[in-house]
Formats: sequence, structure tokens, C-alpha cells
Amino acid sequence: MKRKSLRFLLGWLTLALLVAVPAVAADYEVPVVTGENWTQSTPRERKAFLIGAATIIELEQEVQGATPPPKTTIGVWSKGLSAYNFDEMTAAIDAWYAANPDKLARPVVEVMWYELAKPKAGKS
Repeated sequence: MKRKSLRFLLGWLTLALLVAVPAVAADYEVPVVTGENWTQSTPRERKAFLIGAATIIELEQEVQGATPPPKTTIGVWSKGLSAYNFDEMTAAIDAWYAANPDKLARPVVEVMWYELAKPKAGKS
């Protein structure tokens, strides 16, 4: 009888976890800024976005310290984006979306990574 009750309890617990896990994961979804958002924003809003992104990169670099973990991307972000000032980054992202109007669904962070940071960082 105890074994049957335990199985019953474990079955319900498993079901509850299967239902709850997606709900918990959904609580942590971060909004994604796409090219649609970017192209509809003002130059001031675009610059504010880039300042926020740079602040997050700087914060993560500070937290990681002198010996960052081996699988971090912070070095590539820092090295690659250091080649730009905010106006140049804005212009580069504007130019990319202007040249690729069919890709406005692509996240701005992805454009920053693949089109700006990685190419300028070289082999890292």
C-alpha cells in the first residue's frame, strides 16, 4: 500500500513539475529588441540602448575580474566594440538594417555580435 501511495505521489509530483517548469522559465524571458524596434526608434533611443548594452558588458567584465572563465564572450565583446564609439555603432547598425530590410526580425544584439564585435575582435 505504501509503495502504491509513493508511486501515486511521485506521479503527481512529476506532472506538477512538468507543468511548472515552463511557467518558471517564462518568468525569466528577456524582451528582445529587433530591427523593427531599432528602425522605429529615435537616434537618442538607439544611443541609450547602446549605452545600456555597453554598461552590461562593462559590469560583466568587472564581475569576472582579471581571470574570466574560459567560455566567456566578454573579451570578444570588449575588444570588438572598442573599435567604435556610440555614434559609429549606431551608424553601423543602421546601415546593416538598411542593407537588409527583409531581416528586421533579427535581434539588434545579434547584429552587434556578428557584424560588429566578432569581425573587429579577430581570432579570440
